[in-house]
Amino acid sequence: MSNATHQSRLSEVLKAYMRAHGLTRHEEMARVLGVDRTLVSKYLSGARVCRDVDQLRHFAEAMDLPPETFGLISPPDMAQAERDDAVTEWRLVRQTLNRNRHALTAAAARLYWDVIPIEGTTCITRPEWMASEPVDLDSIVLDFDGEADPPEINGGEAESDPYRPMRPNGERFGRYSQAIRAIAQPTLFENRTSYRLLDASFSDTTPRMSFGLTTYFDMVDVCEVVAHETASAWVAGQRERLDLQELPFRRRIGDLFDPRRRPILPSINTLTIRRAPEGDTFFLHRRGSTMVTLAAGLAHIIPAGVFQPAAIGQANIARDFDLWRNMLREFSEEFLDSPEHDGSSGTPVDYDDEPFRTLTEGRRAGKLKAWCFGMGIDPLAPAGEILTTVVIDSDVFDAAFPRLAPRNAEGELYPSDMGTVGIGWTDVNVRQALFREPLAAAAAACIALTWRHRDLLLE
Repeated sequence: MSNATHQSRLSEVLKAYMRAHGLTRHEEMARVLGVDRTLVSKYLSGARVCRDVDQLRHFAEAMDLPPETFGLISPPDMAQAERDDAVTEWRLVRQTLNRNRHALTAAAARLYWDVIPIEGTTCITRPEWMASEPVDLDSIVLDFDGEADPPEINGGEAESDPYRPMRPNGERFGRYSQAIRAIAQPTLFENRTSYRLLDASFSDTTPRMSFGLTTYFDMVDVCEVVAHETASAWVAGQRERLDLQELPFRRRIGDLFDPRRRPILPSINTLTIRRAPEGDTFFLHRRGSTMVTLAAGLAHIIPAGVFQPAAIGQANIARDFDLWRNMLREFSEEFLDSPEHDGSSGTPVDYDDEPFRTLTEGRRAGKLKAWCFGMGIDPLAPAGEILTTVVIDSDVFDAAFPRLAPRNAEGELYPSDMGTVGIGWTDVNVRQALFREPLAAAAAACIALTWRHRDLLLE
């Protein structure tokens, strides 16, 4: 490939990268590349040509792009060059999505005028999905339907084509999850059997949720396409207000709360409160932007995890169809950095092991209480969110978690306040979390709801 072509692609890629990451000044791009601002200005204008192959490779690495972006491995024909450009664009939009999920979630929430924002957060809901006050986790009736009809939308529709680029062989990725695995390559990205929401009602005296089966990738193939489409429109519009008319795949889905239209695979999001004589505390978690798929790059409550069985086989699907058991596994994985129960084994989890036993015995003794507020949806990637809080007496918490892992496979735990375990549950810290942290929508909803009902939950 000629030097002129290298230079043309360098200028185009730098401009695309700046648009994707909201960089408006040349010195910002210079910091990414590790070069002088004037050199960036010359590259962008075409006044300076980069002939150094090693320098081009360095630029590609700094922007987390493959060297083929600058033609360092020459494409055999124009069609291949176009495919490479599409993959580069996909990668840049995906970077925009993971680095701007907080702002994009707020923009997506504004698309829906007829939904209920939970406590003023970006987590949205509908009346029958929320209880009037927190309910004990055990009061929720779970129904299972193994013969439920599949949802109408699976992510392979024509409206999703722009977000499933071509493979090197010229064929389009059939599923968005395939593109993520091949291009983005997050650290944690495994397909697992999961429980698919069919119905939810918290407005009656007996809260109830119904589930069938789906897979994690079935959800990704729809919900992350919705998010990718939103990020693409956000970049193209220079971060102006989004217009639903410019989001054909989102329009195709229609009602985000209709489980017949698309797979809703909810996560169980738990705000953990440690009750102690010296003061109550809570915990936050920074989710790595390259480590996870959902809520990547955001602050989250801990634990949070998709509702799914821990092992394969019908016996395990029935055995793990339990909200509390799912929460137990996430407590172990996220607070202790225990190996993840990834659903790939046929060996069931022994819930008599630690820390499961201590937490369950604490619950039986009334020293741990698990509450549920209902369900919501993150409007950016609408997978579904079960909103819960768990209040644990400090002696039970410390016995279950004698050592908090500062980091785990999904990210890093926020540091504890001086002299205690966790972050002080105070109005100042709650306000800081809600208005200064890039919180996931479900995390903000759980924190705000727990604060609202603190007299009941922390009596």
